[in-house]
Amino acid sequence: MKNRPTDNCPICATQEEKVIGKILGVIQKRNYPKNSLIFKQEEESHGLFLVSKGSIKISKISPAGKEIVLQMVGPGQTFGEGSLLGQAKQPDTASAAEATELFYLPKREFQGILAENPSLYQSVVESLIRWMDNLNSVIENINTPSAKDRVWLYLERLQEQQQKPIIQLNGKKHDVALMLGLRPETFSRALSDLESEGLINMNHKQIQILQKKSND
Repeated sequence: MKNRPTDNCPICATQEEKVIGKILGVIQKRNYPKNSLIFKQEEESHGLFLVSKGSIKISKISPAGKEIVLQMVGPGQTFGEGSLLGQAKQPDTASAAEATELFYLPKREFQGILAENPSLYQSVVESLIRWMDNLNSVIENINTPSAKDRVWLYLERLQEQQQKPIIQLNGKKHDVALMLGLRPETFSRALSDLESEGLINMNHKQIQILQKKSND
């Protein structure tokens, strides 16, 4: 069977075929060029998004007008879950960090499916909890004094999410650095230090974790 959009969706993949059929009936494929806007902070929320290819930068503008990168969302990850649970406006801004393919589930249609399938509602809540856990990890990382330790914690979390021997950075190094509260050059230096120590092997945005880092 040809791969379906729902096969890589953490919310949809575990549902019964009849539920997946309803979701496939309303899902829409959308392509966004690099740096294009998906939605803006304070805009009306419209639905759930699943990243198929590329990466999405989730950010917020501080009162001082500074962009704060909250999360980089890659293939197989979702965003916009809050809109399905009554969130009226987008709390953040989402933009394409590179050329990106998304699958979009409109709020009204998806809420209709949710009302008829309680198990799907539970999956949405669990996905929102995962999103909050990721955000808490970002905050925890920023409070870690050592730049190298911040980067290592991020790589460990990324490997846990992707479940692959070779992990892929979600988005540009510049955006990942901002998410970790680091200068891009500091982020690159920390990666180089980890590679020099024999902990990782790098090939552009692909990184292989070679061994566990001992606690100093």
